[in-house]
Amino acid sequence: MFVSSILRRQQQQQNRRLLQKCFFSNNSKTTNHQKLRLFDKVLIANRGEIACRIIRTCQALEIPTVAVYSEADVGSLHVQMADESYLIGTGPSASDSYLLQDDILDLCLSRLCQSSSGGSSSSNSRIAIHPGYGFLSENADFAQAVQASDDNGSITFIGPPPKAIEVMGSKSLSKQLMQDAGVPTTPGYHGTNQDSQYLFEQARDVVGFPVLIKAVSGGGGKGMRLVWK
Repeated sequence: MFVSSILRRQQQQQNRRLLQKCFFSNNSKTTNHQKLRLFDKVLIANRGEIACRIIRTCQALEIPTVAVYSEADVGSLHVQMADESYLIGTGPSASDSYLLQDDILDLCLSRLCQSSSGGSSSSNSRIAIHPGYGFLSENADFAQAVQASDDNGSITFIGPPPKAIEVMGSKSLSKQLMQDAGVPTTPGYHGTNQDSQYLFEQARDVVGFPVLIKAVSGGGGKGMRLVWK
């Protein structure tokens, strides 16, 4: 156990050095001990374990973090770990809190940017929003809104560009994109003709049984059906 603890600590220190090497850069006008951070603050638009993991990574990078929470999560660990925390919505469901896009953006623009720049409205502060997974992480409109929210470019969406999120949100579009790029894919039909007889012919003559029927958009695996013949 003691040896394992030492090895784990050494691995953590190594990971921290690698992270700092990736996310920090030396400024030629500063000393070797002064670093230039990519972001002044990172807001985590999520909760639970994923939020805690992001906060730990930011702590290793010495980047302050901001948590948002619903009334139900007021005592959660991610709220206690973050440097700042703000109530975002009061409802018990995610649609009344963690999915409130406008409220999260308004928090960044009206409070975080100004607080990082001493209250100046013409802020040069660099705020990032990390959506974690689930919630807003697969919402292309939110990623686009973050990009368009500030003319100064002081708010960054940590994640794929909006177009990539939009394409990957559709199984038919993403599969077509992979095929166009020459990536091997599982045989299947993902066209617009949804006539039952046509689909049967595609399964019988082109794809071959058995086939798996799945919704074209995300559904968490719900509704999948295995068809043998």
